[in-house]
Amino acid sequence: MNMFMRQSTCFKRSNRRPLEPQNQSHAFTLTELVVVIATIAVLTALVLPALAGAANKGGRAQCANNLRRISVASMIYATEYRDWLPVNLVHSGSSMNHLNGMHYSAFVVMSGMPNTFVPTNANPTIYGLTDLGLVYYAGLAGNGSFFFCPDQWGAVTGGGADVYSPLLTADAGGRVRSSYFFNPRTIDPTNGNVLRLYQKTGDLPPHKLFVVDYFSPGPYGHYRERGWNVLFTDGSVQFSQDNQANNLIQTYFIDETTQSHILGDQICNYLELDH
Repeated sequence: MNMFMRQSTCFKRSNRRPLEPQNQSHAFTLTELVVVIATIAVLTALVLPALAGAANKGGRAQCANNLRRISVASMIYATEYRDWLPVNLVHSGSSMNHLNGMHYSAFVVMSGMPNTFVPTNANPTIYGLTDLGLVYYAGLAGNGSFFFCPDQWGAVTGGGADVYSPLLTADAGGRVRSSYFFNPRTIDPTNGNVLRLYQKTGDLPPHKLFVVDYFSPGPYGHYRERGWNVLFTDGSVQFSQDNQANNLIQTYFIDETTQSHILGDQICNYLELDH
């Protein structure tokens, strides 16, 4: 009897309920959701401007490198052409290197064949090569990629590489326009003397504007930063954010029927004085 009782005690059913798996899920409360969303919003506000700033500086740095390459290529060109810098052939004959409008200095191909690829051995006369186009013709520019600022797109204000892809392909008007004003200074634009100021390497003074980012009233390459990369005659490149130049640019029009060469010259003066 006692043995049976001891055995039954061993097999006695427990009154405690077996352990049940507990639900581990935990729903967010409204307060917690608001905190998470607010945190994400704050982090986004902090990170995005930094990323945008880094992207802008990256494009600006590549643009500055383009200008340095233009400087080197132009000097090599001059050694091969009796010290002559690339000439502007928009107006041929006795009018060579006459810039009746500052915008003419941005052209690489002025009057070529529409929608046609321009080979490096292209006849300058047939294809209307001018200024940097002659650097291209001399085999000093590869496919001409460094004629275009990476922050410049489209053909509204300055030339973007996307318009002339594959490089160099003329647009519907038979033209290719770079992202830069190349050697744009003239002798005395105010009094109508628009002959190019620097025609040979011996004409180059120290630390004067030689090439500059294309500028216009509308969006331009570095308009978010309100500034322009400037290549100087000594080969140095600096970023200019002159307020007077920026104000004057708002009245600048890319149109030979206006006094754009006078306004352009004044803007260049401000960009030079900024350094």
